[in-house]
Amino acid sequence: MRLSTLFLAAGLLLAAAPAQAQKAAPAPPAQPVTIALEPYLGVLWSFEAKVAGAPRRFLIDTAGGLTAITPAAAKSIGCQPWGRITGHRMRGDRVDLERCDKVAIEADGVALAPPTVGVFDFAKLLPPNAPPLDGSVALDAFAGRAVTLELGAQRLVIETPASLKARIKGAAEVPVRFARDAGGLALTPFVPVPTPKGPVWMELDSGSNGAVVVAQHNAALLGLNPDSKDRQPIKMSIEGGPKIDAQALVMDLVIDGNIGVPTLKDWVVTLDLANERAWINAAAHP
Repeated sequence: MRLSTLFLAAGLLLAAAPAQAQKAAPAPPAQPVTIALEPYLGVLWSFEAKVAGAPRRFLIDTAGGLTAITPAAAKSIGCQPWGRITGHRMRGDRVDLERCDKVAIEADGVALAPPTVGVFDFAKLLPPNAPPLDGSVALDAFAGRAVTLELGAQRLVIETPASLKARIKGAAEVPVRFARDAGGLALTPFVPVPTPKGPVWMELDSGSNGAVVVAQHNAALLGLNPDSKDRQPIKMSIEGGPKIDAQALVMDLVIDGNIGVPTLKDWVVTLDLANERAWINAAAHP
């Protein structure tokens, strides 16, 4: 189901790394910055950035929680991985990662500087013929900024205050929660889906190739058979936002659910990470 964040999925829940004080929001770019996205293995999305002046290939994973680099990338920048960051995958199994601090990732002239990155050997998950990969960038790398994800247009835009104002004019604002697990290091967005019992909160996940994944404990509330292992049709909507008509999988999860690439590609998702706000509109050309 997941290639990019099978190891980090669901915001690194219940993590034990020490919390860090939040930094001041970074200065916005002078102009909106568009990061071009390219397909990776046909189902995920990647982009090129620089680390220590050298070009690197990263996945973009909005539900990864924590940005991670490979051991080879860590070695190339002189980082000896240390310590431990502990989290759990969305199915509840535990993950332990070593860490590197102050890894500067430059994308189209903008410094993405998560305070800490995990170190993980992606080769363990990828097929032998997979294109080279140096890591996975999550929203923690954009903390304090406003970003717009347009998978259908193959781009992620880092907004300025002016471009953000123009972007959200007429857009549908939706409730959002940002999980800061892993001792406050991770950053993962969740949006509410109404049910007869109340809202369930689902990740927005550009690292999942499933349209919708629903936790078994919520399946009946969304008209699904909780015991089925097959894909099932689902119709639901984001509170205040777009409707979803897709195929869903039911799994035993420690979160409520997950909305992946096949759904996100038809949306324009804007996240104001500094002020914890979100807008979702249908893409003009899905």
